[in-house]
Amino acid sequence: MESKYSIRKFSENSTVKRPKELGCFSRNIENDITIDDSQLSYYYLSDADLNTPDGIDLSGGFSSFKANPKLDYGDFTGLLRCIMNYEIEHNKKVSAKLITWRGLLKTLMLLPYENRDRLVYNIVVFDRQLFMQSDIEFRREAESVTPNDIQRKFMYSGYKFEKIATLPKPWAKCTRKEIEKRNKLEVNNIEQYGIVVKTTIGSTPLLLGAEVDCVWDFKPNDGSSPLAHYVELKTTGPLNDPGKVFNFENKLLKTWAQCFLVGIPRIIYAFRDASLKIRSIEEFKTEDIPLMIKNNPISVQRQQQNPNVRIVNKSMQSIKFLSGILSWLEESIPIDDETKTYRLEFDPSKNSMFVNLLENDEETTKKLQSPYDGENGGMLTEEFKLWREKLNVSSK
Repeated sequence: MESKYSIRKFSENSTVKRPKELGCFSRNIENDITIDDSQLSYYYLSDADLNTPDGIDLSGGFSSFKANPKLDYGDFTGLLRCIMNYEIEHNKKVSAKLITWRGLLKTLMLLPYENRDRLVYNIVVFDRQLFMQSDIEFRREAESVTPNDIQRKFMYSGYKFEKIATLPKPWAKCTRKEIEKRNKLEVNNIEQYGIVVKTTIGSTPLLLGAEVDCVWDFKPNDGSSPLAHYVELKTTGPLNDPGKVFNFENKLLKTWAQCFLVGIPRIIYAFRDASLKIRSIEEFKTEDIPLMIKNNPISVQRQQQNPNVRIVNKSMQSIKFLSGILSWLEESIPIDDETKTYRLEFDPSKNSMFVNLLENDEETTKKLQSPYDGENGGMLTEEFKLWREKLNVSSK
């Protein structure tokens, strides 16, 4: 079995259901998962913080950065435990056709415009739902490429910004020391606050796991949606020539997709100089970005100079593409046959126009369906599989 989907094929169905948060989870410095919001951070960066003579140094503490020793492939432990917790509370299975991480869907969504890199995802069929995760061997190969010191410092600057721009508790509950000593804290990429969101793109109901950087003001406890309070934090370089403006537009499109998929309304960009000092902060509303990208002065000028140049709403086209490819996956994979697993792959070095869906070989399928063992195999946890069996029995 092999099926292909063109990255130039756009569905007419651009319906999107408003995302709803079903639950949250936290990962601590020891990589332990808990179903709570203990790792939720609160945004706080005052004018006094920014108005330092030398600017905020985003490379400070680089030598003591604590990197996650575990492979970043999208382990499902927190996501599945959160889903299970919701289902136990409501005594019913969450209806969804596809369960995956927001980052994987974002990459798929932007393929019509961001298609230089290869992607490899595995799909497991279980309990009439599809579970999609990055291929572990592909991720291991990708992470084996060691970045140089300059690249590592730029990567570090993003984590540093998150550390100095947030507090572990609301401002009123923090001590003066907690507020003033943030710049001295050790930075890591292990601690994480995550959410599980239910949404629908086109005709495909989805459950998405996603990391959230922080909350803007507070997380409501009155049953209203927390999504409206979340913030995405980003860093970027100065926009001092047309090429950098164009690159920033591409960054904005990616950030928009990242936030749009799970309903995060606010994005804060720190603009840094070449020495990684923050020079300014700017806030963007997620809902405003599609029009900003479409109507940016460079695109308008290009169209004025050449009437044949058509300004495309990349955001809307991305939604239409995602809607179509998700429907194709649903149609291509039988949800009542758990004996097979699948490989979704895009490799521009072989064919830059099509995404391929293939059945995995017997060995790969056996490994993906084996008992969960982190990086060593088994996509779904035994805890989750046993829970679903129990739920199915009780619902008959």
